Amino acid sequence: MTEHWNAIRRHWQLLGPPLRPPPEVVEAYDRALGLARAHVVMLGVTPELAGLGATMTAVDESPDMIAGIWPGDTDTRKAVQGDWFDLPFPGASIEALIGDGCLSVIGAADLRRMLFASIARALKSDGRAAIRLYASPDTLDKPREVRALALAGGASTFHDLKWRVAMTAIAGAPDYTIPVTGIVEQFDRMFPDREELSARTGWELPVIGTIDVYRNSSVVYSFAPAAALIEEARTFFDDVRLASTGTYGLAERCPLLVLRSPKHPE
Repeated sequence: MTEHWNAIRRHWQLLGPPLRPPPEVVEAYDRALGLARAHVVMLGVTPELAGLGATMTAVDESPDMIAGIWPGDTDTRKAVQGDWFDLPFPGASIEALIGDGCLSVIGAADLRRMLFASIARALKSDGRAAIRLYASPDTLDKPREVRALALAGGASTFHDLKWRVAMTAIAGAPDYTIPVTGIVEQFDRMFPDREELSARTGWELPVIGTIDVYRNSSVVYSFAPAAALIEEARTFFDDVRLASTGTYGLAERCPLLVLRSPKHPE
């Protein structure tokens, strides 16, 4: 797993929306949670979100991601090494928490439930959290449809296409999971000629080549539908809802899952 995230870090500048949040996503977090005066805890070190809140603590297990992606500690923000499943804060102490795509990158449903439980334990009774989803549609796209869409210029970025490709490959998978090696294998089947894809879309080959970081990885991603994630979250929160993140490419599959009223054990 460490090598997977090191590879992502090395290719960070070639990534784009929806993997990296555009400005309208930053605004959506602030609008959904009212972060201007809050101390915000962030899962991961997403640099585009580092300015949210009055102050921020970012938590990531990878020192290499902190060193390579985090825009740096200041008087109002810092990054610490830590475990999302055992957050380094006292129980019921966090007023606001955010995470970008983190439910997808941890994989299976049992791990998603563990993360929801960790967030619920850490939030104050009036605390709130928002996690941007990468959610598959209720009716999965067919590979031929995604291929035709891309070659017609209908995918906004290569990374928009990459998530669409991934979502075509999870049909029947337990917990909506897919090894990331399966994403690149599906892509190779759908787009055997990368030069054709580049010519038809204008995407540079090095950007298309970022998918190759998945080729030898042991990491498993998940792309659960939003409705399934809402049901999982309701075990741990009394108030669960979705909020739009804008109109960028694939935004309709990337809403915020907004969590309030954590269920603390008596």
